[in-house]
Amino acid sequence: MTGTPWVAAALLALAACAPKTETPEQMRTRLRAESDSAKTAIQAANARFAGYLAAGKADSAALVYAEDAVMFPSGTPPISGRAAIQAQFRQWVGMGHWTVQPTTRQVEASGPVAVETGSNVTTFTPGKNAPRGMAARYPDTTNYETAWRKVDGRWLITRDMAVTTRAPAPAKTR
Repeated sequence: MTGTPWVAAALLALAACAPKTETPEQMRTRLRAESDSAKTAIQAANARFAGYLAAGKADSAALVYAEDAVMFPSGTPPISGRAAIQAQFRQWVGMGHWTVQPTTRQVEASGPVAVETGSNVTTFTPGKNAPRGMAARYPDTTNYETAWRKVDGRWLITRDMAVTTRAPAPAKTR
């Protein structure tokens, strides 16, 4: 029976180290703090992205996206993976000069994941490689929802979904 006090002491030590249950109020406070912190970092990432795109730096703009990211541009098929997103940015930058003005309305975060909701105004000045009529689609305002994941201390986009606020073109009649 000489081992019993040691077992009891070990169990008491383990119980003291066990995580305490979070109250609903503590959880709300924690999630608000995580969301506020993520919002600040996400807004900074959005500003970097906008600066890179305006400067025609497609490769740098794509670094805001995770390796396995999927982008859902309004009116086009999804683009999967950072390399494909980077290639799309290169194509767009090759068509002319772009500016984006994202406005983050809300960020909800928990641990290493966050969802951002916002809107974006995009302007485009066509260059020599722009398709005919493309400039008529801009400026354009989109609403977006973006999923972010914290990777090695940096928030990266994992899903990027945007929808134009422009009314669809009327159906053509015969």
